[in-house]
Amino acid sequence: MAKEEMHDNPLIDSGLRLTLFFLLVVLVGALLVSIVNPKPMDVSVSVPQNPEQNLIYAGGTAMREVSPDLLRISLGVETQEDTAALSQSNNAGKINAIKSALLANGILADDIQTSQYSVYPVTTSRKVCPAEGTPCEDWEARWVDEIVGYKTVHMLTVDSSNLDSAGTLVDASVRAGANKVDAVSFRLKDTTEKTLRDSLTTEAMRDAKAKAEKIASGLGVSVGKVASASVDQYYYPAVRNYADYAFESAGSGGTSMSPGQLTITVSASASFEIEQ
Repeated sequence: MAKEEMHDNPLIDSGLRLTLFFLLVVLVGALLVSIVNPKPMDVSVSVPQNPEQNLIYAGGTAMREVSPDLLRISLGVETQEDTAALSQSNNAGKINAIKSALLANGILADDIQTSQYSVYPVTTSRKVCPAEGTPCEDWEARWVDEIVGYKTVHMLTVDSSNLDSAGTLVDASVRAGANKVDAVSFRLKDTTEKTLRDSLTTEAMRDAKAKAEKIASGLGVSVGKVASASVDQYYYPAVRNYADYAFESAGSGGTSMSPGQLTITVSASASFEIEQ
């Protein structure tokens, strides 16, 4: 009888359940901690044995005024006729006359090149009513394009070492039939430009080193080996364009143009190691 009373005691059953509950809480808590805060991974961090040396940076510039040695003229003929064939034929006759005039004024055949050639229809737009010949409201009409002719454009590029011949060549070309003068410019030949660019690049680099040495002197250190070097900018000025003036003056037969001077600039930069 006493044994049954102990088994049915509510206080003992409550204590057992409480103990089991606390054990469960501890186990769940441990599991959550392992999930939220996993064991950190091993990470290797390397530090360079020889950190980068201190450098001095400097920029240099070289500039020179030079006389152009090449005259380049872009001129040609624009013709319009009822048919493409007639437009081309008319244009060809005038271009041949222009080439003859240029040759007669000392230009070599190899120095005359075609830079543009095109033939295309010329159109105009007008409103047409739905019923041809019958009046209609403006909103009823539609726009249609009609071909009214064909235009041919033939442009030549002419080079000459005789800079004083610019006006003479333009005048002779216009008299021979040229009705387009797009550009008259004074520039440098490719070989001249390359030689000058190379020379100025060397000067710009020397200027950069001289400035770096002045910086180093002020800091009480010396300039060491070159760490890096580059040409930042090569400035070849835009050619002078006398096109508008040349075409307006050509009719008078006294077109005059002066080549003037060109300013060429090279900028460079370099970095040098510091020697204590």
